[in-house]
Amino acid sequence: MLRFPPGYTRLCLRVRPVTEKINYAPGNTASVAKKLTVEVVLSDELKREMNLDTDTFAVIDDWDSVMNSVYQMPIEYAGYTRRVGDMKLLKEMVDTITEAKFDNVKRSESRKKQLAQFTKTLSMYYNLVFTEGKRKVGYGALIHFPKLRADPDRSSGIVLAAKIVVDGNKHTTTFERGKFDDFLVEVKPFINLLGDLYHQTRRL
Repeated sequence: MLRFPPGYTRLCLRVRPVTEKINYAPGNTASVAKKLTVEVVLSDELKREMNLDTDTFAVIDDWDSVMNSVYQMPIEYAGYTRRVGDMKLLKEMVDTITEAKFDNVKRSESRKKQLAQFTKTLSMYYNLVFTEGKRKVGYGALIHFPKLRADPDRSSGIVLAAKIVVDGNKHTTTFERGKFDDFLVEVKPFINLLGDLYHQTRRL
C-alpha cells in the first residue's frame, strides 16, 4: 500500500538520450523556459540533486513549494500516450544500475502527502544520479495521480521522466512521457526493482 508520511525523501540515475533536448549554457538564465511547467519543475529538482549551478534554475525553492507548483499548474495529458512499460528512460535506468559502470550512485525519492486542498491527487518523485569521472548523469521521474481511487495503489496516472547529462560545460536535458492504468501492476515493479538494484550496489 502507498503510505503518505508527513515528510519526504528523494532519488537520482543515468541513461541514453531519448526525445526532446534542451541545451543549457551555465549561467545563462535566458536558456531556461520562462513559463513554469512540470518539465521545468522536474529538471530543476534533478539539477538540485546533481548539485548543479543554481543560476540556471527557473525556480529556486524547497520541496514543499516544488510540489505545490505541480498541484497548481495545468498538465497537458495529451502528450502522455506511451505505456510506462515501453518508456526507454526507465529501461535505461535499470540497465545502467545493473551494469554498474559508474564510480558513484546516489538515490532519493519523495512520497509527499497530497496537500489538504487537493485530497484526490498525489505526486511522487524518484531520481538516481550517477558519477563517472567528471561526467555526471541524472535520471528523475515525476509520477502524478490526477485522481486517486479508494485504493491508491490501483490508481492510474502519468510519468514524466527526465535525463540530464553534464559533461564539462555542456548540459543536455531529455524528457520522456508515459501513462499507466494501475500503479501497483505497471509502476511499482520498476520502483521495487530499482530499489533492490541500488541496495546491491551498496554491498559492492
